[in-house]
Amino acid sequence: MDLSTLDTTASAEAGAKMEVVHPTTGAVLVQSDGKPISVMLAGEDSDRYRKADRRISNRRLATASTGRRVRATAEGIEADRLEVLVACTISWEGIGFDGGEKECTPENAREAYKKLPWLREQADAFIVDRANFLKA
Repeated sequence: MDLSTLDTTASAEAGAKMEVVHPTTGAVLVQSDGKPISVMLAGEDSDRYRKADRRISNRRLATASTGRRVRATAEGIEADRLEVLVACTISWEGIGFDGGEKECTPENAREAYKKLPWLREQADAFIVDRANFLKA
């Protein structure tokens, strides 16, 4: 078998569309025009993901190299994970919160994922599932 047919780097960088589902019913959420609410996400094999992950690792290494003890906290780990997720958010359709639809910017993505933990969980699970980035 030619394993290069399973290369996900290019498709992970291009991104895949995640349809947003209701956090309890699992039904796909739709916009007023009936189109699914969706987020275009880069996968964990993308440069976006790897660069964000390396930034975090380099920051930790820099702190450790000063001789100070690095203390991991749940809040720090959550913030690092959020940084990766924001970096992997390419675009979205129909995402709104606080009374109106929002443009997809890193700031708005960060705010959406902070305010809507169920959305963050869906996106986080999506980007690490390579099946989302392999053509059938």
